[in-house]
Amino acid sequence: MGLRLHLGRALYLIVLGPAGSGKTTLTAAFGGWLSEAQEARVAYVNLDPGADVLPYKPDVDAREYVTVEELMREKGLGPNGALVESMQVLYERRGELLERISQLEADVVLVDTPGQMELFLFHDAGPAFSRELAKRGAAVALVLFDSSLARSPSHFATLRLMSLVVQLRLDVPTVAALNKGDLEAARRAAAWAKDPGLLLSDLEGEQGVISELAAKLVEVMNAYSVAARIPLVSAKERWGFQELYDLLHEVWCACGDLT
Repeated sequence: MGLRLHLGRALYLIVLGPAGSGKTTLTAAFGGWLSEAQEARVAYVNLDPGADVLPYKPDVDAREYVTVEELMREKGLGPNGALVESMQVLYERRGELLERISQLEADVVLVDTPGQMELFLFHDAGPAFSRELAKRGAAVALVLFDSSLARSPSHFATLRLMSLVVQLRLDVPTVAALNKGDLEAARRAAAWAKDPGLLLSDLEGEQGVISELAAKLVEVMNAYSVAARIPLVSAKERWGFQELYDLLHEVWCACGDLT
């Protein structure tokens, strides 16, 4: 059953993640799962002008408006300069893109963002797109992390903080997921996510100012984060998607328990 039938409107899932987190692979795999397991109508939006090959066929593609390769060639820019300039072009032409996105007939619209998360997050383009999508349907940001980045309590706390930053910048409900969940690090992180008291206890066992700061940050995040539960998923093996799907439901259910 498609999410639209529960929400009464389309869900715009904005997928973000650090380089190498597997977000584009997840976008394709989760979209396929939604179509097959939930019989949802799924559409794909690519907002990465630097993407080379995509594992899905985008219904709306930023590369029709600008590409990093073209900017490097035409303006003599390096890769980083071209990436920043490409986001400015998308920001200026966001009206055209958003109009096309609004016309998509789908229960779930998966929005794939640039591989360099900070480009989308800290440029005006990211918040502009997320806020406009929220006006058109139910917008949620999904932050995907590689579980290898959560090997210690302080590292995990840092990832939680990044999720909160995404929520503050994009101004939409935000959930996080750990990719490559077959790793032992992911299971430890899942335990910390489920039990904030365990995380604080383990942080006390670490030495140094960083751990003390992380403990203080965790207290703040527990008060303001949308969802503390962090599902484990594997974009490559296509498992963990049911839990992620359920979490997305809870974000938009008035009686949902996000803890």
